[in-house]
Amino acid sequence: MQPFVPRLAEWRRDEYLLSSDPQKIDIDWVHRQLTEHSYWAQGQSIELTRRSLAASMPFGIWHLQQQVGFGRLITDYSRFAYLSDVIIDNGHRGKGLGGWFASAILNHPDLRTIKRWMLATDDAHDVYRRAGWQAVAKPERLMEFIPTPPEDRTP
Repeated sequence: MQPFVPRLAEWRRDEYLLSSDPQKIDIDWVHRQLTEHSYWAQGQSIELTRRSLAASMPFGIWHLQQQVGFGRLITDYSRFAYLSDVIIDNGHRGKGLGGWFASAILNHPDLRTIKRWMLATDDAHDVYRRAGWQAVAKPERLMEFIPTPPEDRTP
């Protein structure tokens, strides 16, 4: 079976470009932003950053050829997509880029069959609400598993 390769999609807004082209992603910039400016990936190795990008659908935002935003989808390209690692450079925050990102990706031509889009955030609920996202309607249906460290697990 051949792996599915999504089409490239791009959107423009003023001097900004939002693209799904993985070749444009500056991995060093993404790693630096995630490990130095996020609460969820501090201390993450560059190898883990590379692995996460390889196993997902990355998107970037550029301002005049310089990367200023990033996010990725963990998806099966048919019914489910989980938005993760959205980060905007400090110098470009407050310009609506996060909301633009969160709404534009919903229009990617190869993601139109997605029935459940999800994300988790500690501090950006308003950004996503303005882009049309909402709280989970039936949270009682969702479950999570948080593994214990390997040395604490019993067979």
